[in-house]
Amino acid sequence: MHRGLQNTVLAQVLGGVRLLLAVITVVLVILAFLRVGYREAVRIVGPDDSEAVELVLMHWSGGGGQEEDDIVQASIVEFEQRNPNIKVKRINPGDSGQYFTKLQTMMAAGEPPDIFYMDFARMAPFAEAGQLEELDDYFAAESDPNAVDPLVLDEFFAPAVDAFRLQNGKMGIGPLFGVPKDFTTVGIYWNRDLFDQAGAQHPTPDWTWDDFVAAGRKLHALEGITGAELVTWPFVLRGYLWSRGASVVNDQGDFENLTLSAPESLQALQDLRDWRFGQDAFLARSEAEGIDPGSLFLSGRIGMVGPFGRWVVPSYRSIEDFSWDFAPLPQGESRANVLATIAWSMSSKSKHPEASWKLLKWLTGEQSQSVQSGLGLAIPTLKSVAQSDAFLNGSLAPANDQGFLDAIDVARVPPWPVDPAFQDQFQRTLDVALRTGGDVDTQVEQFTSWWTNRQQSPLAPTRSFPRMPWGMVAIVFCGILASFLVWQWVSLTKSRSPSALTRQEERAGWLMVLPWLLGFVLFMLGPIVLSLLLSLARWKGIDTLGTAEFVGLGNYREILGADPTFWQSLKVTVYYAVLSVPLGQGFALLAAVILNAKLRGVEAFRAAWYLPSVLAGVGMAVLWTWVFRSEGGLMNSIVGPVLQPFGLEPPDWFQSDAAWAGAPAFSIMNLWLVGGSMLIYLAGLRNIPGDVLEAADIDGARPLSRFVRVTLPMLSPVILFNGIMAIIGSFQVFTQAFVMTGGGPGDDTRFYVLYLYNQAFDWYEMGYGSALAWLLLVVVLLLTVLVLRVGGSKVHYEGMRG
Repeated sequence: MHRGLQNTVLAQVLGGVRLLLAVITVVLVILAFLRVGYREAVRIVGPDDSEAVELVLMHWSGGGGQEEDDIVQASIVEFEQRNPNIKVKRINPGDSGQYFTKLQTMMAAGEPPDIFYMDFARMAPFAEAGQLEELDDYFAAESDPNAVDPLVLDEFFAPAVDAFRLQNGKMGIGPLFGVPKDFTTVGIYWNRDLFDQAGAQHPTPDWTWDDFVAAGRKLHALEGITGAELVTWPFVLRGYLWSRGASVVNDQGDFENLTLSAPESLQALQDLRDWRFGQDAFLARSEAEGIDPGSLFLSGRIGMVGPFGRWVVPSYRSIEDFSWDFAPLPQGESRANVLATIAWSMSSKSKHPEASWKLLKWLTGEQSQSVQSGLGLAIPTLKSVAQSDAFLNGSLAPANDQGFLDAIDVARVPPWPVDPAFQDQFQRTLDVALRTGGDVDTQVEQFTSWWTNRQQSPLAPTRSFPRMPWGMVAIVFCGILASFLVWQWVSLTKSRSPSALTRQEERAGWLMVLPWLLGFVLFMLGPIVLSLLLSLARWKGIDTLGTAEFVGLGNYREILGADPTFWQSLKVTVYYAVLSVPLGQGFALLAAVILNAKLRGVEAFRAAWYLPSVLAGVGMAVLWTWVFRSEGGLMNSIVGPVLQPFGLEPPDWFQSDAAWAGAPAFSIMNLWLVGGSMLIYLAGLRNIPGDVLEAADIDGARPLSRFVRVTLPMLSPVILFNGIMAIIGSFQVFTQAFVMTGGGPGDDTRFYVLYLYNQAFDWYEMGYGSALAWLLLVVVLLLTVLVLRVGGSKVHYEGMRG
């Protein structure tokens, strides 16, 4: 009796708790919906004038790291103090790569930040998409005599300002889409101590490329010293070509007819290749692979590095072991230089343009630039700040700060076409010659041919298509959904449930599964269907879905019939899968067999084997980058002595030998990540009945025979499962290649998913990327079915014997 009373009281208490939790949940859900509804209403209608305006600002930290982040935050705090009716929400996603992915996502959602960083090299696609506010009218208003703290455009360095002008697809002219916050010219950083030791002539303001080569060869002759390192980044390469009297395009910036095949351009590129791979080479060949080229200078074992801008100065100021300085870009047929710059841009969709302009003025004003210049990362864009002690600080290295300013007179901003693929393909194609020793003429011809074909493609950016019929899509979707609901209702009605209790259980079941069903439809099935629809469209992903254009099967025709990079990425991925799947699974099974032994402390070894598979992918990729360095890397230190007796050299894994050695290197790296498969194999081994193994021992089976004839057949379901999962995983390689090689050199390590990422997030071809994703699904599905058909008959299932 007493126990029954206790149970009754306990049931009532638990019922009350459940009711309370249910009420709290309902209230929280209602409040969440009300908050979202209020926010959307404010966004559409606009806030009350008496309320404070909230602006969203987004930036990245760059080379300034936490210090730059703190400076931006301090500037915002002071701005808010001066403007109490304006509040600023600051977003810093991290590095520039994460930043532009975040920016693209916010713009696609129709919620772009009000003020944000804009790289001059990426400006054109955003301006063409109508995402950037034209600022000329704002500057015109600043000329009003009554303007408070006017921002005068003529007080900025003109080349930096012109970098953010665009008209009819041409940079440098037309409306202004950003106010440059800082910029830099480029040049060569040189080790004064090594120059003196080698007896090389110090760089002068008018030194030439011949002087550079002579100094580099003298430095290279020193024991253990590399002469120089020249980076081949696209905008830097454009400046080098200008200094040699060559160019990629004509003076009018006409990208329809390239001049890269002109004799002076070919000769300049051939010289650059020979300085690295010729008979008297003095440039670093492999030292820069996988690491920041600027950090090479810190070791004191290289004479010159560049062309770099001011961004390396903060790290170089920590050098204590040798003296260094800055020299302008060497001149050839003419003096030339190149600008790199970042601007604060304003969203054309900002709800508060006046407040946004006020914030932009503050961030690019004299006070903000003076504080920012203290980092040493760049040149202030205001002439008054650049020529003041805020920048020209004689007490800090480099001594030749003036050299950055002197180069402005001959510096130009390299124009790029609106199509972002041009810049990426320009680098990856020429790097085959300049970084791995390929033929210059062949690579230039390949790039020129690629660009011509892209301009003539049915999907060329200059061609227009009808808008995606989203209204019809919505009607069809609602029709399908309504039909499904009617079908379910009819089915339930016809079932004629025998009792009220059964009907109540059915309703309860649907209610219980409803949250999961809604989540599945909204967050899984919805995006899957959307990606399928986008594969039939051309959409940049930097504007709302309403701007998508319907191209039908055009993306698929382009991929299968006119995209050599698709086939190359598929070949690289298949090559990797053929190596990594059997090697990785064999290694995982071997580890499981070893760790299945009954030894003291074996659990610790199992944990150690499993741990790498859950560590951060980026950190592990950086670690393996050093392992596979061709000079001084751990792998070649092991392989080199083995190959030496045969007269062979270890491979240059990710540079000149990447075409055949890149995929094997990633396959070896994959062995580090077999912990998950090892645990599954270990579970399978532990599930094999001990009496079966004992019976094999009694029958006289040797260990190897028992493993082949007993263990493997009973483990075959696990092997099939792990094999299928490994095949799927091998077609999804991304992080390692993205961090370690970026897909290069050329396309030698461009895995399929990395190419998909390039299309969707680097080239802003989200529709094309969606088509690639669906083709990947088809390929993986076919391979899975093939494995099941071929391997299914070989699998031993315990419950199917007899």
